[in-house]
Amino acid sequence: MSGPESPDHVSVHLTGCRHQDAGAVFRALETAFPEGAGEPRSETKEAGAEHPMIWCMVVDARTRRAPSKATSVPLAGTVDVDLFGAADPVRQVKEELESAFIVEGRGTVPGEHELEVRLRLTPSSAGA
Repeated sequence: MSGPESPDHVSVHLTGCRHQDAGAVFRALETAFPEGAGEPRSETKEAGAEHPMIWCMVVDARTRRAPSKATSVPLAGTVDVDLFGAADPVRQVKEELESAFIVEGRGTVPGEHELEVRLRLTPSSAGA
């Protein structure tokens, strides 16, 4: 997987979700980072169990609005999220996801200049 374009860019990869849920996540990020969201795209050879769909977007953390106190965004199912980039921009994207979704940390891999964070977004049981 390719890395971010600059130290302020965070590569966001979504897997294990439907088109509608990927759209909900990307809309939340576009609201938080209005001028820095790259055009979302999908990557797969063949959709299916052996070749899951990967939804990708690059976010420019320099365009972040004030940290959000957004309300929960509904999801139909779980969404696995991988964030790649420098530590501070990745933290900012993670904070915005936490303000909009129920987020479970699934692991962090630190590198010399880059950080990878794996998250799982889950639907709210209360339907908030």
